[in-house]
Amino acid sequence: MYSFEIYNSFFNLPNSVLNLIGEEEFISLDFLLSMEKSNSIGLNTGWIAKPLVVSENEKVVGFVPMFFKYHSYGEYVFDWSWAEAHESLGEPYFPKIFIGLPFTPVNSRKFFVCSEDLIEKIIIYLESFAKENKLSSIHYVFSGDLDDANKYLELRGWSKRKTIQYLWTNKNYNDFDAFLTTFKNEKRKKIKQDRKKLSIKNIQFESLTGDQLNEDQIKFFYKCYEQTYLNHGSFPYIKKDFFSEYFFKKPERVVLFIGSDHNGPIGCSFCIKVGNSLYGRYWGSLEYIPSLHFELSYYQGIEYCINNNIEKFYAGIQGEHKLARGFEPIFSHSYHFLTNTQFKRAIEDFANREDALNNKYIDELKERAPFKGS
Repeated sequence: MYSFEIYNSFFNLPNSVLNLIGEEEFISLDFLLSMEKSNSIGLNTGWIAKPLVVSENEKVVGFVPMFFKYHSYGEYVFDWSWAEAHESLGEPYFPKIFIGLPFTPVNSRKFFVCSEDLIEKIIIYLESFAKENKLSSIHYVFSGDLDDANKYLELRGWSKRKTIQYLWTNKNYNDFDAFLTTFKNEKRKKIKQDRKKLSIKNIQFESLTGDQLNEDQIKFFYKCYEQTYLNHGSFPYIKKDFFSEYFFKKPERVVLFIGSDHNGPIGCSFCIKVGNSLYGRYWGSLEYIPSLHFELSYYQGIEYCINNNIEKFYAGIQGEHKLARGFEPIFSHSYHFLTNTQFKRAIEDFANREDALNNKYIDELKERAPFKGS
């Protein structure tokens, strides 16, 4: 007999949840705990932790990182128009249930279970919970192609959407120049020009990870990260304490790329390394320098992957400029459960039309790839 319990904090979870997640997943309990401890999520943020734990005979057999959301910021699967339409029916859209990681558009599993057949039971429980509590919807975002949950979500009739991400793949390149030989001539010249601009300014770059990291570097990174938001007239979602906490809990996962001139550090990017993949997350600089963004966010990461035999480098969602830097567009999937049947039909129609447009768009992007023969 399974029992389902929704907690009000990641800090109160049974220790055995750690074993259920393991160490090979992008999601880690340390990530979620650091988010909560730093107040990047929680009271007054619109992100209320509601993790689900499933037990059988007092043994933990399932875990789902779940939130009640009171807005749609920090999700990267955009549903603001859905909220407006839902409320036009006279029904509140928020709070909704969000299953995924805050501020992190990374494909990963979200149902951690001892046996696959438990996934459908969790989905059925969540559907009933949403209806009984008069919640508008459940959103399962950034699902990988190999996620066991996908088939069950589709069988249960959840609406499916596609989001375009950008991925660089290591094809056993000997070095960055070998990577550039795969480009068309004019595209190769553009990247070389980008890098030459920084070389002329004598800007040097270094990558730091593990025990190379220290508090000064974290402070500098956060100053750059914060500046990116300030440049756009807003404030960072994620508090500095998250990075201080996470950097030292999971230093082997953190990769910092720092650019410096004769006066010292001027820009920085933060990536997370898990298994054979690198994930680009945040970047910033203290001043605007042409091509610095491309170097710190893309070229340094690519070079790091080549030098360390890392297979994949995910550059996140959006940004067609990533295409010209050697990243290829791929689809990520999300699944959505709507409790209002009238609204569900409208969303199904929307998703089908959006799907056709996305298929056409990704074909156009692939035709514009910078590689020879494309």
